[in-house]
Amino acid sequence: MTPSDGRRLVDLSTLAFVVERRSRPLRSVVYLSTRRLVALSLVACLAVAAPASAGAPPAPELSCEACIVVADDGRVLYARRARAALPNASTTKMTTALVVVETAAPGERVAVSPHAAATGGGGLDLHAGDSYTVRDLLYALLLSSSNDAAVALAEHVGGTERAFVSAMNDLADALGARATHYVTPHGLDAPGHVSSARDLVAVASALLDDPMLARIVRTQSHRLADGTVVENRNALLDSYTGAIGVKTGRTLGAGDVLVAAARRRGRTLIAVALRSVDAAADDRALLDYGFARLARTALVGRGEPIGVAPLAPSGAVPAVAGRAVRGLAPPAAVDVAFEAARPAPSVRAGERVGTVSVSYRGRTLGRVPAVAARAAAGAAPALLAGAFAVVVRALSTPWAGP
Repeated sequence: MTPSDGRRLVDLSTLAFVVERRSRPLRSVVYLSTRRLVALSLVACLAVAAPASAGAPPAPELSCEACIVVADDGRVLYARRARAALPNASTTKMTTALVVVETAAPGERVAVSPHAAATGGGGLDLHAGDSYTVRDLLYALLLSSSNDAAVALAEHVGGTERAFVSAMNDLADALGARATHYVTPHGLDAPGHVSSARDLVAVASALLDDPMLARIVRTQSHRLADGTVVENRNALLDSYTGAIGVKTGRTLGAGDVLVAAARRRGRTLIAVALRSVDAAADDRALLDYGFARLARTALVGRGEPIGVAPLAPSGAVPAVAGRAVRGLAPPAAVDVAFEAARPAPSVRAGERVGTVSVSYRGRTLGRVPAVAARAAAGAAPALLAGAFAVVVRALSTPWAGP
């Protein structure tokens, strides 16, 4: 049924069906390009700061009450009170957007109700009776953090704000965001409206997996059909190398909040800072720390088998990496090449037998010696020595004649 104001009403049972339909792949499909981040982060992240491994960079100096940075292989690189349920302000709108794109086409027209127009906040300043596309309202929602756009979209999709929020909570549950509970589609302070740093990683991962939403959150500014320009409030987009979104937030109860993602050399990190004095500075420090940790990732480990080195004149010995190669690249995506040295008749364990080169997308990340895994000698020289001994014995034996 479509009412006279142009809204498309979807009853709660329909919304529940949509969330249920999405929840099946959400439980089995992991988000970000590696498809592993959410599932691993949800079981791996800690409620206290994650211990640094040997040789790790110094822990970041942060103002956040709760925070986390997670790598695309699921490793929690740093965490502080990551499971704490806290007000999360406008980062709520990531889930709002996810529910909207599941149930509404980008070109659909949204009629703004008096209730939505009265919400205010976020710079769009909607008026009752205004009409916008879903796409334009998503830009306003995620860039300038328009609260009235959030309510307009919620009413358009759910018929009522309450029904839409119920669908948001269902989707959060499907994503494994167990500490999250929504009361509104915009995130203004309300009793019981909370999330956690851990949960916001899962939500952000789902958003970045949607091509349209991922494109929106990395956009600096967007001109709506009526000429209004909405600006992205994420300060890292134009100041942090590799930044790709995701969502800002600030309320009296939540403090300064930021969910930020960045991608460098094929590696993606998501950082979350809740109840910060300066969330952008905190996320910058978290991302810097995360990338520094990843740069120490062993792409090839010391002693790792890398090939077989030939011996002279025949035979071979297993070759291993003499040193580790570390770098900022996906370990599963690097190319490892072994170049054997000139064959020797014998080698000692640990003796150099060639070179290991590690590259990513045509760029060499490191070269280290390849060494023999064990002592070995070529097979042919031993055989020749045996044959020579037979000849010598034959020549030294007196000839007995025919």
